[in-house]
Amino acid sequence: MDTNLREEVHTLAEEAFHLHLISGYGDGEYDNEYQIVYKGKPRHLPLERAKAFLTDLIQPEVKSFNQFRLGWMLLLESYRRRSKDSRAL
Repeated sequence: MDTNLREEVHTLAEEAFHLHLISGYGDGEYDNEYQIVYKGKPRHLPLERAKAFLTDLIQPEVKSFNQFRLGWMLLLESYRRRSKDSRAL
């Protein structure tokens, strides 16, 4: 059993759970698998597939959040500049 891989899958599952992408997770029935509840259905996946599945699931969310955050920061900076310019008049 690969403990590092299992820990990595567990960490990814926790992140996916907190992002509301999965509704549950935990050790599978066998040593080399992990259980992920996705769209209400429990799935028993080998550790490597579970890691790939969770990574693919999380990636768009992280990218989307980072794009949102960047847009928000640019909007705030634009507002600060306009606010600063109007005070200078």
